[in-house]
Amino acid sequence: MSLTELIPCLKELSQSEKLLVINFLTAELLEESGLVPLNGHNKIASQGLHDSFEAAAVLAKALAEGKTATHG
Repeated sequence: MSLTELIPCLKELSQSEKLLVINFLTAELLEESGLVPLNGHNKIASQGLHDSFEAAAVLAKALAEGKTATHG
């Protein structure tokens, strides 16, 4: 399936399904690059979305603190 065929299908997904697709693609890219995900396993279906939102909030806070420390 080409990207042009896939995009309309992706647009029909719910927000939670889109987040799972992002999570899956990230895990695939990490695996292909030889990196290990922080959770140590690739069980996408067993991961709750609340973990993803919490992780995003922690990352955003860390980035904001880093920017403040670097740029004053």
